[in-house]
Amino acid sequence: MFSSVHYYETLEQVPFESNKNYIIFVAQESKECYAKLQKMPIGFHGAIFPQIFFGNKNYERGFLVYTLKDEVQSFIIENITYNIEDEVEEILSDKKTILLIVDGLSSHIETFLEEFYEYCSDDCTILGGGAGSLTLVQEPVIFDNNGIFQNAALVISHKNSSSCGVQHGWERLKGPFVVTDAQRNVLKAIDYKNAFSVYKEVVENDSNTQFSETNFFDLAKSYPIGIEKYGSEIIVRDPIILENDHLVLVGEIDKNSVVYILKGNKENLIDAAKNASSNIHNDQSNNLFGIDCISRVLFLEGEFEKELQAIASSHQDKTLSGVLSLGEIANNHEKFIEFYNKTCVVGLI
Repeated sequence: MFSSVHYYETLEQVPFESNKNYIIFVAQESKECYAKLQKMPIGFHGAIFPQIFFGNKNYERGFLVYTLKDEVQSFIIENITYNIEDEVEEILSDKKTILLIVDGLSSHIETFLEEFYEYCSDDCTILGGGAGSLTLVQEPVIFDNNGIFQNAALVISHKNSSSCGVQHGWERLKGPFVVTDAQRNVLKAIDYKNAFSVYKEVVENDSNTQFSETNFFDLAKSYPIGIEKYGSEIIVRDPIILENDHLVLVGEIDKNSVVYILKGNKENLIDAAKNASSNIHNDQSNNLFGIDCISRVLFLEGEFEKELQAIASSHQDKTLSGVLSLGEIANNHEKFIEFYNKTCVVGLI
């Protein structure tokens, strides 16, 4: 998919060539770059993320610059709220690998992914994640030569096959519970009780910390919600904001879902990242690409470098790069496409 990838701290350092097309992933502290990019005589698509990584180091500032191979197609769906058939059907039908970036704070991600998946071939590998910043305020974050867009998606596709791995490492702490009231990404009631009151009791008892004594996300980042899915690993949802005593999640949750309150330890998360990477193979690619949740960085703190080392350990001859995202996307093991949180997705693309 990519003929080369490099990390640069500033755009002025990038040796752009006017006859090449580029994918540019931007760390949020450098997000004011778009005005400069528009003045450059190159073709480009890109997105803004909380952080990016290259090799064993993650960055809050700077750029990952990927040079696209000639046969790779990239385009933006400017609004994922509406029917996308005319934009994607013909393009996606023969593609075997798709890197899909969405606005990670959109409330329409699940509906969009369901529709998008219908136009993909049965043997297509899809991986990707949610763009945005840690302000958790929705704003335009996906861009190309024509503009910068909110509620959008970036599609990068190739006819060659690839593979991806998905794991998270979080474990059940309490449950099961049943979601008795929810609207898109807002969890309102669990077992007919206020969702936050149930969540608060479990988390405060386990952590010996009161929500009244700390920022909501600082405590909630260690206690995600897990949705039980038949025949697959639990799907993790990240509670990011408390709004009117309702839990606002990254990604939707359905009424009547069976859920658990989860807990993690650093060793299990790092092992899960290693396992996600160890089982993928693709002799045609030198690019090991990761989409890792930004909340894993916040949880692992100074040990996050160990997670990057674990991802790279099975592919020492490959170049590791990727994004730290607001939600992750994959159709693991040829199952239906999912939008994950707090999860590590790795592909050879």
